[in-house]
Amino acid sequence: MRYITTVSKSLVALVVFLTPGIPSTAFAQTQAKEMTEKLAEISLKHDVPAMTAVVVNTNGLVKSACFGNRKRGSSDKVELSDRFPIGSNTKSMTATLAAAIVETGKIDWNTTISDVWPKASNDDIHPKLRAVTLDQLLSHQSGLAGNISDISAQAWASFFDEKQSPALERRRMLKLVLSKAPPEAQGKFAYSNLGYAIASAMLETRAREPFESLMKKHVFVPLEMRSADFRSMKSAKQLQSPLLWGHQADSGEPVDPKTVGAENPTVYAAAGTVHLSIEDYAKYARWQLAGKAVPVLRSQDNFDHLHKPQIGYTIPGAKYGCGWIMMDTGLGPALNHAGSNTNTFALIWLFPESDFGAIVCTNSGQEQAFPACDEMVSHLMAEHASSNKSQPQSDPGEIGPERLVGRYQLLPNFVFDVSFKDGHLMVGITNQPTQEVFADTPTRWSYRGVDAQLEFHLRAQGPAYALTLHQNGAAQKAKRVGE
Repeated sequence: MRYITTVSKSLVALVVFLTPGIPSTAFAQTQAKEMTEKLAEISLKHDVPAMTAVVVNTNGLVKSACFGNRKRGSSDKVELSDRFPIGSNTKSMTATLAAAIVETGKIDWNTTISDVWPKASNDDIHPKLRAVTLDQLLSHQSGLAGNISDISAQAWASFFDEKQSPALERRRMLKLVLSKAPPEAQGKFAYSNLGYAIASAMLETRAREPFESLMKKHVFVPLEMRSADFRSMKSAKQLQSPLLWGHQADSGEPVDPKTVGAENPTVYAAAGTVHLSIEDYAKYARWQLAGKAVPVLRSQDNFDHLHKPQIGYTIPGAKYGCGWIMMDTGLGPALNHAGSNTNTFALIWLFPESDFGAIVCTNSGQEQAFPACDEMVSHLMAEHASSNKSQPQSDPGEIGPERLVGRYQLLPNFVFDVSFKDGHLMVGITNQPTQEVFADTPTRWSYRGVDAQLEFHLRAQGPAYALTLHQNGAAQKAKRVGE
């Protein structure tokens, strides 16, 4: 399972992508032909068999397109309904499931490996692994090896046989790997597919239900991701034509999706064996962008935990959280991940504060797969920036104070209560008198007599979703609470 650390063109494109908002859905639909033509151009340029892409915002799918053939050398055209493997992009879904199980009370972010299997001896679980938490596994801070193959190439090969159920395969994996000393220190970033496999075993042990069915129940069904599923040899044998073929990383030769090696074995379900259509993937991206726990979760704190930067990543300034690479940009915090099963490639970028997301997938695992997907994401970002610039600039007065009204929580006992009365914007703070603030711009308001400003964060439509208090050289962000 490949993991990409290359700095992408899409990151560079951030410097020109400054204006938030998304073109209307009607406008986006008129661009479908141009989107397909761009996919065709990039596919031919980079020699990948097929590509599919989607743009999404919090209202849902903005536009989608695909181009190319399901199998190199064939005339079998790819369609939007084709289920693409997303590799390591599965990881944020696994972390999302973890949040759902945390809400049941059956596990916690700080639950350790030894908490889940308390009767295991030091011969079963190495002392340096006993205190590793679920959260550390999901943010690659466990110290574990990257893959089962790093411990035993022979054992790794045996998992492709899939002789038992996925849950039993993970049990077999635990006996193999937990007794070994971790090669890295706990609390240090070291990317580990193995860590996610162990996390999935912890979740299904505490929930008393297989990981795959838990994912369907808690994530896929609430988001109506009907095409989403985990690939196994059992399910592969039941596939019906037409089929999307992957293409080998080294030779570019087509890989029959029904054969061993077309996908990682079931023991790695949590690390990256989800297949789904691009438009169902857009549903997941929309939920991540919207910033609200429902319909997958109940607790906003658990949702926010998924977007919490936890450990320094390999790119300067970037951090890793629960299945996401995170970095601050001109658009605010960005969420990014790339995934490959060595026969396919997927790339996702989300910008919650700009209400924009782009996903691109290809059915090639060759080295040109990443630059092909990255170039398409960069194009979509630049297109969006150009679209915003070409539209008439809004009169600042169009952002009415009414959109700023609401409650914003900075700390448990520190809430801003913003109201608009008789033409005045009033701000109350917990246990402090209400004061009027005055507009510097439609989104930035200042106190009189106190050197402090409130900056409100808005998307293209709807009320402000957060405010930032600027005072004494510090900036503290408070998120909107309640309805």
